Amino acid sequence: MGRTTTPLSDSKIKKAKSREKKYKFADGNGLYLYILPSGRKVWKLRYRQDGKEKEHTIGDYPPISLAEARKRAQELRQIIRDGIDLKRAREEKSEEQEEPILFKDVADLFLRFKEREYSPSHFFRQMKRIEQYILPTIGWKRVEEITKADIVRLVQNVPNVKTRSAKNTDKIETARRIFTLVGQIYRFGLHNDLIKENIPERIDVNEILPKVQGSRLKAITKEKDVKRLFAMLLDYSGENTRLALEFLALSALRPGNVRNMKWEWIDWDDEVVVFPSAAMKAKSEYRLPLTKRMVEILREMKKITGRYEHVFGSPVAPSRQMSENTLNHAHKRLGIEDHNAHGWRSSFSTICYEKQREHGFGYEVIETQLAHKVGGSIKMAYLRSDFLEERRELLEWWERFLRS
Repeated sequence: MGRTTTPLSDSKIKKAKSREKKYKFADGNGLYLYILPSGRKVWKLRYRQDGKEKEHTIGDYPPISLAEARKRAQELRQIIRDGIDLKRAREEKSEEQEEPILFKDVADLFLRFKEREYSPSHFFRQMKRIEQYILPTIGWKRVEEITKADIVRLVQNVPNVKTRSAKNTDKIETARRIFTLVGQIYRFGLHNDLIKENIPERIDVNEILPKVQGSRLKAITKEKDVKRLFAMLLDYSGENTRLALEFLALSALRPGNVRNMKWEWIDWDDEVVVFPSAAMKAKSEYRLPLTKRMVEILREMKKITGRYEHVFGSPVAPSRQMSENTLNHAHKRLGIEDHNAHGWRSSFSTICYEKQREHGFGYEVIETQLAHKVGGSIKMAYLRSDFLEERRELLEWWERFLRS
């Protein structure tokens, strides 16, 4: 007795995820859905004709639904029974295009390429932007069928798209970022012979979207206010978050680097945290010198999250990395509206430059502590020092300033 094929369902198709190699689901009577590594899903009909196994591409899912694929497969079977060669009939109708390139395919390849250079958080943001804003509009179109009007409509519709993570008002800046992202995908496709024309290049974004006034990140930089703010952080109730806030202020690290810090990166003997290049925005290894208090904070956290991967675990589940919003929400819970987690970098930079005569360290030391590139490419080639001990002294001065 032959094996019975369980027909496909829409829910099963939607849940199907891509793998390293393509695989297929059978619906019965020779109809298959192939799942490609890019995530593309293609309907194919397998049949025998003239004693040979053959395969015919019906089209992509979801443009061709399960019901439509079954209907087309039934029509094709009748053509086969009439003795007509499907391949020859298709060639007579139009030039054969076995697997047309969709914009979704180009976007998938773009993401796979960029994954090597993007930070994990930025990669996730770009992936979500493509899924939420781009694919529903032009993702399932053939690249040669996409028009200038299609891209204009996509960009102008961004403020109308409802998402869980963003407010649905004043999303003009998001629309501009989506336009930039579409342009990046087009340039990638153009250089890899997937796209023939760079349509976004013909569009002036200022003619389709209003200009937005740039705004600085929230940051307190006045001496008395910075000290008052630091004292408020030390009174925060949650221990995980309080220690993370203090470490953030004392180190002037980016909030993402505080959250992604791992125990394996800490050199306890030399009192240094070595961040690998993949963890840093500049894609260069970064050594963070630790002050005595910063070491104490890490030892306190060791009692809480020492058996897990990340130093500053989630207050709810220490085994997980602290979320992106935890540190910002903590500032709001303290009633701080004009400063956020990233603002500590501005506070550190402003005060250090204003007090240079007091601490005695120059531009290179301050900027290196902020993990900024110092000077042009020629200067960088000769400047090999990362001023580790000078930066440790600067951070000790910064701590005394905050506590004074």
